[in-house]
Amino acid sequence: MANILVFDANSVSRRLVTALLRNHGNCVRDVGDADEALRLVRLERPDLMIIDIATPDTDGCKFVVRMRCDPSLPQPRVLMRAVASVEAEARALTQAFGASFVIKPTNPELLLATVRATLGEPAPQERVAAADHEPLEMLVQPIARLLRRVAERSAQLEVARTALDLEIKKRIWAEHDLLHANRRLHDQVMRDSVTGLYNRGFLEESLAREKVRAKRHGHTLAVMMIDVDHFREFNDTLGQTAGDAILRSVGQCVVSLSRAEDLVARYDGDEFALMMANASRRIAWQRADLIRQRARSLEIGHNEEDRLGPLTLSMGVAIFPEDGASTQAVLQAADRALISFKQAGRNAVAMGETHGRARSASVKERNE
Repeated sequence: MANILVFDANSVSRRLVTALLRNHGNCVRDVGDADEALRLVRLERPDLMIIDIATPDTDGCKFVVRMRCDPSLPQPRVLMRAVASVEAEARALTQAFGASFVIKPTNPELLLATVRATLGEPAPQERVAAADHEPLEMLVQPIARLLRRVAERSAQLEVARTALDLEIKKRIWAEHDLLHANRRLHDQVMRDSVTGLYNRGFLEESLAREKVRAKRHGHTLAVMMIDVDHFREFNDTLGQTAGDAILRSVGQCVVSLSRAEDLVARYDGDEFALMMANASRRIAWQRADLIRQRARSLEIGHNEEDRLGPLTLSMGVAIFPEDGASTQAVLQAADRALISFKQAGRNAVAMGETHGRARSASVKERNE
């Protein structure tokens, strides 16, 4: 049974080596502090010291020089461990100190074999430097080369790490810019430039998705077509700027009275569409009539002289699947209802093929 002292600032590495050696019948102490290691060398006179040459907190090289050059200390056999990148310098250092060397990380079998071989070697003289009459500089030279190599390697790694960090940041920035560019492009493709609402293409795509969802869950899907009454007269008389202001105001009015899950789109010219998922015929008609009433109170223009109004809307509502088996059929049903009421006098809400109640309510309001 050998008396072994393991000196390594890395507690995980130190404990792994200690446990391995103890499991093979050795008396092992481990330490992470240089002063405590020297105290244990003096007190317990170990047969072997296992030392990590270069660690972030403690320099094993300087420790070996300090121990070898102190005539009052016992001189145990030394097994040095170091990473492969400094193997050449580490081997030169071990030769100068008469020590053994093993690359880390080391597999257990190789480490045990190296420990046995080192313990089988003759014990070093207790005062190596004085006995050989070699100047201290001869011992320090390998250390200096090793430390330069470690410093160079660390600098190279830092440069590589900095370059990698910069490359990662560049990629993140590029992906961020691409994401925002794609979003802007998506908005340009899917939104109307005048009102900022979704356009007809996006509405039709969304209707197709909502139709599948409605069929799967057994829900209804309401589609509302909204037309600004006499819009062409406003536009021809007052100009396109006033016409655009009307479209924006009506669009915002519809959005303000919609649910969060609804979709509002500019369908074509002065025509808007509102898609309401999971909405009954009664709820859709009530929402349409509320929008129609609110539109009458819109004030468009900055002054009394250029203020437009009152505005009225004609609206047609159809329900999937009651008024059509496809989204296109439902859109057509809502549009037919809208056209029929525009021909009957405008400012009304028509529900698919059942017009009577909606017409009487609208006509009553106009008569008042």
